[in-house]
Amino acid sequence: MKSRLICVLLAVFVACFAFVSCASTEPLPEVEPLPFTKGVDLTRFFERGPGGLPNLNKYDEADFACLKAMGVDIIRLACSFDNFTDKVDGTGKIHEIVLEKIDQVCDWAEKYKIYLIIDNHNSSTFDTDPHRSDYELMWAQLQSFWSQLAPRYKDRSEYILYEVMNEPNCQSASKFYKIQQDAIDLIRSYDTKHTIIVTCTNWSSPDDLIKMKPYKDPNLIYTFHFYDPERFTGQYGTFGRGEEWQDLADIPFPYDKARMPQLKGRSKGTYMEDYFKNVYPKEGTVKYINDKIKKIADWSRKYGVRTFAGEIGANVRINPVDRLAWSETVVSALQDNNIPYCVWGIEGETGFLTSIAHSKIFPDDIDEAALNAYGFTMPYSYLTEQTNLALKDFPNTPFVVYDGVVGKGITERYYWGEMAETPSDDPHGWCFKVWDATQGNGWKIWLPNIITSKFEGYEGSLVFSFSVKFTSKDQSFTLHLRDTDGGEELMPWAKCTTVSALALQNSLGEWVTVEVPVSSFIEEDGTWSDITQNWQERGSDNFVWSRFESLWIEFESETPGEFYVDDIVVKMK
Repeated sequence: MKSRLICVLLAVFVACFAFVSCASTEPLPEVEPLPFTKGVDLTRFFERGPGGLPNLNKYDEADFACLKAMGVDIIRLACSFDNFTDKVDGTGKIHEIVLEKIDQVCDWAEKYKIYLIIDNHNSSTFDTDPHRSDYELMWAQLQSFWSQLAPRYKDRSEYILYEVMNEPNCQSASKFYKIQQDAIDLIRSYDTKHTIIVTCTNWSSPDDLIKMKPYKDPNLIYTFHFYDPERFTGQYGTFGRGEEWQDLADIPFPYDKARMPQLKGRSKGTYMEDYFKNVYPKEGTVKYINDKIKKIADWSRKYGVRTFAGEIGANVRINPVDRLAWSETVVSALQDNNIPYCVWGIEGETGFLTSIAHSKIFPDDIDEAALNAYGFTMPYSYLTEQTNLALKDFPNTPFVVYDGVVGKGITERYYWGEMAETPSDDPHGWCFKVWDATQGNGWKIWLPNIITSKFEGYEGSLVFSFSVKFTSKDQSFTLHLRDTDGGEELMPWAKCTTVSALALQNSLGEWVTVEVPVSSFIEEDGTWSDITQNWQERGSDNFVWSRFESLWIEFESETPGEFYVDDIVVKMK
């Protein structure tokens, strides 16, 4: 009897085990695919730090036509809304000039049938807090932004999407998920139609996404960012990581023991050594990437929700063979799992231009191999010929450097001291304002190569034109034309000239136009290299027009006082 009972129980156990085994191997149901497949994050367009407007001239309709021809059907528009309001803490009214430009971008997207994500890339306010744990400020900003954006775009077509917030990194995931739910509810109070993109904590990590419990709203997309393995994609200090990342270089993908370099500089003697010895042999593989992305696809099918890789990319300075191998592996894995993706930036550290130099522009400087590895094709030549027309016609057409917004083709600028781009109370509107030039103030603008390459041969015919308003007779500013910084062998030699209030008699407190001939600039006695961190006196070397890269403006005054600059143009006399 006891043996018969054991046999019965054994039979029941085997049957149950077989049932469970069968159930566990049954494929999960497929999720309805998204209506887009691949695209780009448009960076440095509506994205910049505090103290002025973004580069609203960076892209235009001709660029969107090229993107469509390349195979782009989704664009993530990174918008630093917290830096574009009338309140310092980012909770005020978004500048109308910014919203009007987004309106125009929406028009282009709808015309070319490209899906457009209005991405609340509000990171700057939280960058001083590594845990982004000021939840009160976070919610105040989200309330401010989405109570302005949702009613403005609620009647747009289905091509427009909203992304609640970029890369939250909070100490408390539960607090953030509650705030994100409140943001969803806020948007839905204005707009019940458009798709909303939500994310997880820990910088939108794939590992955290699959731990997340989805919301009830059925019209959501769950986004993650994919840069794994990060110690490969993050070589050369990508995204401003810690010191140990700065000297990380020559790491191969896939892992190849014979090609692994000896760590050097600030990477040597750190946790990096253990990682590359014991962990990277597993993580630096095609299998690791495939498995990680499949986990996201399985999570998506488990809950019946849609997922999207909002950012992918690897540093352009990585060995091209390795970088392209990584790009192709990630794109293939995402496509195999029906997960759409966006490449982080056209230019910059992870884009697909030929280098990270600020002089490079789209579409003139596309790296075709990098473009193909990300899953795109080159735009048609007849479309690229219609881009950047004013730049191509320089110097016959004047080049606008700044008129409240930097000109097309300028990808980067920065300034230091007591100054900012700000709206004025007179007809000039947005302009550059210096509050106190006694403290040492400056402004550097990188010019596109398509412009700087034409100075040689025309230097006797070109002038820089400025609108200036001085408020004290001892105010002045010095213009510097600087070469590329190539370190000790190729120092950034410069030419300069000075504009002073004394030379403009009876004009204090009034806007005046100043024209400075390029031929009036004289060689400087020496220069500072950011690469060597040294000052070098000029010997027989001189400024070379073929290496001309940037315009520097240094503001000087013996007494405190404001002055203003606007309408910077390079043109023929």
